[in-house]
Amino acid sequence: MNKRNAGARGEDSAVVYLEKLNYKILERNYRSHFGEIDIIAMDKRHTVFIEVKSRSTSLFGSPHESIVREKKRRITLTAVQYIQKKHLENKPMRFDVIAINPDSSIELIKNAFDAEYR
Repeated sequence: MNKRNAGARGEDSAVVYLEKLNYKILERNYRSHFGEIDIIAMDKRHTVFIEVKSRSTSLFGSPHESIVREKKRRITLTAVQYIQKKHLENKPMRFDVIAINPDSSIELIKNAFDAEYR
C-alpha cells in the first residue's frame, strides 16, 4: 500500500473515531498555500484543527513525535487562514493530533501543540 492510500485510510479511521466522540467534521484535507490540515472539526464549542499521523512500525518513535516544528508552523498558518476566511477570530480553537499506532489503536492528543509537544 502506498503512503497516500495509507494516509487516506488513517484519516478515514480518525473521522469514524472522532464522530463516535461527537465531533462534527467540518472539513477534510483543507488546503491553503501554507499547507494542509487533515481534519477540521467542532468539539462542543471549539474549532479543532487535527493532524492525523499513522505508523506501521514503532522503530522510529510514536506517530505524534513525527510532527516537527516546521509542520506545526505550516498547520498553524493554514489554520489562521481558515479562521480569517470563516470569520472565527474570537472563537475558541485548539490543535489536536490523532495518532494511529502500529497495532491500529487510536490515540487522541488534545492541545497537542502545547509546550509538551514543542
